[in-house]
Amino acid sequence: MKNQTSLEELEMRIRDVSLDLDREAMRQAARRVVDYVVDRIANLRANPLGRELRREETEALLREPLPENPTSFEEVFAKFARDVAPNTIALDHPRFFAFIPSAPSFISILGDMLTAGANVFAGTWFESSGPSQVEILVIDWFKQILGLPPGASGLIVSGGSLANLTGLAVARHAVLNDDTRKAVVYLSDQAHTAVDRGLRILGIREEQWRRVPTDTQFRMQPEALARQIRQDLAAGFRPLAVVTSAGTTSTGSIDPLAEIARVARDNSVWFHVDAAYGGFAALTGRGRELLRGIEQADSVVLDPHKWFYCPIEAGCVLVREGRWMRETFHILPDYMHDVEREEREVNFCDYGLQLTRSFRALKVWMAVKTYGIARIREIIDQCLDLTEYAARLFQQSPQLEIVTSPSLGVFTFRYLPARFPSGLEREAVLNRLNDDLLVRIIASRRLMLSSTRLEGRHVLRFCVLNHRSRKEDVRTARDLILQLGGEAERGTG
Repeated sequence: MKNQTSLEELEMRIRDVSLDLDREAMRQAARRVVDYVVDRIANLRANPLGRELRREETEALLREPLPENPTSFEEVFAKFARDVAPNTIALDHPRFFAFIPSAPSFISILGDMLTAGANVFAGTWFESSGPSQVEILVIDWFKQILGLPPGASGLIVSGGSLANLTGLAVARHAVLNDDTRKAVVYLSDQAHTAVDRGLRILGIREEQWRRVPTDTQFRMQPEALARQIRQDLAAGFRPLAVVTSAGTTSTGSIDPLAEIARVARDNSVWFHVDAAYGGFAALTGRGRELLRGIEQADSVVLDPHKWFYCPIEAGCVLVREGRWMRETFHILPDYMHDVEREEREVNFCDYGLQLTRSFRALKVWMAVKTYGIARIREIIDQCLDLTEYAARLFQQSPQLEIVTSPSLGVFTFRYLPARFPSGLEREAVLNRLNDDLLVRIIASRRLMLSSTRLEGRHVLRFCVLNHRSRKEDVRTARDLILQLGGEAERGTG
């Protein structure tokens, strides 16, 4: 080989450089980060919820060429604290009642830090026997919470989107051997869009979806489901799965799981439950009753980064017949023979899409071990009570109309003006007014709500999942809604 570098030249060229700081510098940097996190949590209630910048503003703050030379960590951290972190919305703020909040506990945050620091490859037993056992244990805990059988398996993933995709991929393999011709899937118009996206990825086109009607509480109607399945079977279609919701995003509604499970079983249809945030309500007595039937699911989705108080990202998929997960995803290339293990010693890469995956189970395990499940149960019960408290408080104001009652931490409402036209104009006026109100609420940065559409009505959502939210936060929210609603009504402010 011409011009080959000699061994002596390589000896001279290699300088043994690395990216490590000295120990004291690493400790100082770590203390700075931990202090920032602690101070942020301590000051959440006193601070505004954050802000959103235009792209032009973020470009002005952050655009720079690829850095060639180093900058001190203190300077980089100061840039983050000054120009990056403030330009977000705090999902864990006590008055963030929008969408589905995420309010991680401090211990679970430390677990996430340790996950990054330990840098575990959690795809195979060979490289992560201890972490893999922790994930097995966390999965078993979730099975226990929901009442799933010992033979169920599961996987910790990034969130509900990947969990839904994984569960439905297992269904496709178990029911159809991956042949989606003439397959049909049943879901309501309240199903999360993650399900729609997952079905598209799995090659199940929109004309293969059956939107099952819902009742006045936006719950799937079992009779309509059974009727649609009969029609599809008679027409030569192949029913694959029914996708139910245990806590819809819009209203917190729970489909009648036990009744739908019976319809699915009678017709040999896979029974999938999207319980991304709502499933953890099963820890409480009233939650178990509301979720009756979830224990019969063929696959279930959970999101520990929602109502189980872990940092984003943390999702979970559970499958009743655990062997189907491995049969769906297990592939053994030549370069993986060294890590092949018996089924008892779990290679989690055989149970989902990822080979390289982080030790996400650690933050769940550390939080449950540190706080105890009784404390988490108490927090979830408190959130259910706070949701009921908020709805009752809102009902005392004639300007606030409750549209859907509290369900799994969510209710919807709208602001009513003192005077507005009757007849066909009424709904249009109300919709515009409540849209304006929401804009004012978000702009205030003192409260965060989100909206949804229910049968043409524009309504505001109130969602209580945060362990830091208090009665005073609910009262502050009510007072601000009334103040800004009055301004919207008058067209002022």
